[in-house]
Amino acid sequence: MCEEDAILLECLEDVYHTFEKALKKAQKVRSIHVRKFEQILDELRSERRVFEDISSPARLIVEQLLESQFRVGQVAFESEYLKHPFIGVEAVKVEEFGIIHVKLGEVEITWRDGNYSYYLYPDKVELRARDEKSAIKIFFSIPFNRQTLERFPEIKMSPNVVYIHPQLETWLRGGL
Repeated sequence: MCEEDAILLECLEDVYHTFEKALKKAQKVRSIHVRKFEQILDELRSERRVFEDISSPARLIVEQLLESQFRVGQVAFESEYLKHPFIGVEAVKVEEFGIIHVKLGEVEITWRDGNYSYYLYPDKVELRARDEKSAIKIFFSIPFNRQTLERFPEIKMSPNVVYIHPQLETWLRGGL
């Protein structure tokens, strides 16, 4: 874990514990706002799991999805017999055991990090089940960039990564 990740994780821990303490006080109150507080606490747990529970390639994908969400990018996907055109990312959530949920419009795609291998391209990723019986392709309107990839040099050695496009390999090596 790099220094920046440690700082972010520490900040998340601080906010989480403060919010957890506040929620204990609020439990005595009968209000819909208490439910909203619980939802925020759940979102904070999901954010922590991005740093603690998923592999580097899965984290790269999650961060690219969040980048698309906050920079108004769009994502399309294909899976088995289903194709979905480009649409905005509504939500990204990481649950226990590395289960990743991505909500795209009215459709939600889910995968468990440990059950998939990753194929990385400049503007898409392909997730293939370890048994090779299913695959999910995620296409990005905002392609990966050098700065993002340079934060994940360990991806080259990840056992989950099967293929890295040559352009991405160059960026991971820090070359031109």
